Amino acid sequence: MTRFTTAAALLLGLGGHTLVPAAFAQSAAESAAALTEITFFVENMTCALCPVTVKAAMSAVEGVREVEVDFPAQTAHVVFDPALTDPAAIAHASAQAGYPAA
Repeated sequence: MTRFTTAAALLLGLGGHTLVPAAFAQSAAESAAALTEITFFVENMTCALCPVTVKAAMSAVEGVREVEVDFPAQTAHVVFDPALTDPAAIAHASAQAGYPAA
């Protein structure tokens, strides 16, 4: 167990210092800056399970980073990487699951 604890401490950082290379940290920050957010109106959501299905369908699209479905408002807020997908592909995935999104 001591080896595991030592290895974990080295990977997570010691004394408040992280062991993440600056180039990686900068790349992650640049990727986050390139993300796009959009809110869809989603049709046919009639029960509490519908948002789960919509979220799963939209999340399955490559490039989608986050999906938050608001059942009472009938909307889905999506954060995605525009280099990997676009709103039409996300809406299509939702429609294929039975919930047209616009």
